[in-house]
Amino acid sequence: MIIVSKDHFQLIKTKLSEAPTFVFSILDSMIKGTVYADAVDYKTLLIATDSGLYYVAGQVSDERFLQHLVKIFDASVEQGKRFTLFSPSAAWDRVIEKYLKQQVGKIQRYAFSFDLQTYKKRKSSNKSEYDVAKIGQLEIQHCLEFDNSYYDTYWDSTDNFIQNGIGFCVKDNEQVISASVSIFKSTKFAEIDIVTDSHYRGKGLASIVAEQFIDDCLAAHIQPRWDCDIDNQASINLGTKLGFINPRPYSVYFKIRHDANGQS
Repeated sequence: MIIVSKDHFQLIKTKLSEAPTFVFSILDSMIKGTVYADAVDYKTLLIATDSGLYYVAGQVSDERFLQHLVKIFDASVEQGKRFTLFSPSAAWDRVIEKYLKQQVGKIQRYAFSFDLQTYKKRKSSNKSEYDVAKIGQLEIQHCLEFDNSYYDTYWDSTDNFIQNGIGFCVKDNEQVISASVSIFKSTKFAEIDIVTDSHYRGKGLASIVAEQFIDDCLAAHIQPRWDCDIDNQASINLGTKLGFINPRPYSVYFKIRHDANGQS
């Protein structure tokens, strides 16, 4: 396995017809990350964020590449770091499960396609009694979940998010009660992440901030993206209402935590 030079990131992009948004965030140098390949022909790739998200792409590789993947996993266990691996296909699912065996859990998620015409035909959310604002440092300080640690994890820093990310919120006085932010963004895509304070749910606030997010993406010629767990019916319903259609399932593997006696 070799590390791909940043000079070749644009070439790597041409080899990926589809991938999670964080992959393109790395390739567009929006966030820090590392791209590994099986050889100089880049037939098989492993793309990693500094925060511990991984994506395998290309043809199912040879033994050496897969053993290196196992070494990366083992290092994450030893160092107590996050390891979350996104799989592109059933073939990769089988290989991941073979090599990582009982050390990882698996969840199924949906990736949706955005349909502009469906979005335009939606019933737009009613105006809120609360203030709607673009997210800046002041709003981050008053947000319960999308705080500085969130942006340090996914954007390397809050400053990087404020400079390059997308975010809108609804406020009750100074308190942020609902927010939509780009958990990841590239020059072409922006993946939405939404949170609403439990005390303010049922007021349609998630729709309001999501529409602000989508409209901002469209104005900048960026494609909004919506992913969620397949059992998150509330997210599926909201996404469908906002023009996200044709859900495609994919697998995500995560490190299983064990106690001192080796029990999960």
